[in-house]
Amino acid sequence: MKSIKAKKNLNKKKKIFVPKFTLSKLTKKITLNLDKTYKKLRKKRKKKKKLKKIKTTAQFKAQQKLREQIAKQKQREKLAKIQVIKIRNQEKQRIKDEELKIKKQELKLKEEELKLKVAEQKLKEQTEQRLQDQEKRKKDEEKRIRFEQKRLRDDEIRSREASEKRLRDKEQRIRDEEQRIRDEEERKRLEAAQRVKDEEQRIRNEEQRIRDGEERKRLEAAQRVKDEEQRIRNEEQRIRDEEERKRLEAAQRVKDEEKKIRAEEFEKKAKIEAQRIKEWEIKFDAERKRRDEEQSLMEERLREEEEKRKNKLELDLKNPDKMN
Repeated sequence: MKSIKAKKNLNKKKKIFVPKFTLSKLTKKITLNLDKTYKKLRKKRKKKKKLKKIKTTAQFKAQQKLREQIAKQKQREKLAKIQVIKIRNQEKQRIKDEELKIKKQELKLKEEELKLKVAEQKLKEQTEQRLQDQEKRKKDEEKRIRFEQKRLRDDEIRSREASEKRLRDKEQRIRDEEQRIRDEEERKRLEAAQRVKDEEQRIRNEEQRIRDGEERKRLEAAQRVKDEEQRIRNEEQRIRDEEERKRLEAAQRVKDEEKKIRAEEFEKKAKIEAQRIKEWEIKFDAERKRRDEEQSLMEERLREEEEKRKNKLELDLKNPDKMN
C-alpha cells in the first residue's frame, strides 16, 4: 500500500536537475572585473587633473594611451554583454534538453512500475504456495508425533514406577532448554526491534538534514525563474521516494530476520522432540531386553525341572519295587 502511494506521488511531481553553473555568478564575476578596471581609470584621471597645468608631450601621449584603454575597455564590456546573452541562450536550451530528459525518465519509471507489479504478483503467489506446503508438512509431522507420543505413553505407563524419577529429571532438562531457547528468541527479537528503531532514527535524521538543505536552497533561489523552483520541488520528491525505498528495505530486512528466527525456533523444537523420542526408544529397548532375558531364564528353569521329572520317572519305571 505504501509503495502505491509513493508511485502516485511520483507521478504528480518531477525530478530536479541543478545546473553546474549559474548565470548570476558569471555576471557577478564580469561586473567585479569591470569595477576593478574603472577604479584604475579613476586613479589615473585624478593624477591627470593634478598635472594638468604642466602638460608635456609625454602627458599628451599618456592621455592618448588612456583614451585607447577606455575604448578597449568599452569594447570588452560590449563583448562581455554579448557573452552573457550567449550564455543565457545556452542555459535556456539546456533547460529544454533537461525537460525532455525528465519526460524520458518518467516513461522509464512507469515501465519499471509495471515490471514491479508483475514481480510482486509472482512473489505473492510463490509465497502463498510455500505457506501451504509448510502447513501441510507441519500437519503431517504433528500427526506422526501424536501417534508416536501415544505409543510412547503406553510404554511409559508399564515402566513408570521404575523410571519416574529419571523421567522427571529429563523433563526438567527439556524445560530448561526450552526456556533458554525462548530467552534467546526474545533477545533476538529485541535486537531486531532495536535495529529497526535505529534505522528509522537514521532515516528521520536524513530527512531533517534534507529538509534543512532544501530550505536553504529555497531561500537562495528565491529570485530565480519558476522553472528553477519546479526543479527544486522535483528533487525534494526524489529524495522522499529514496527515503521511502530505504524504509521499505529496512522493514523487509526485519521481516526476513523474524522469519529466520521462527525457522530456527522450529528446528530447535524438532531436535528436542527427536532427542526425547530417541531416549524413550532406548529405554523401551532396554526394558524389552530385560523381559526377554527373564523369560529365557524362566524357560530354562522349566526345562531343567521337566528333565529332572522325566529322569525320576524313568528311574521309578526301572525300579518298580521302590514304587511299591
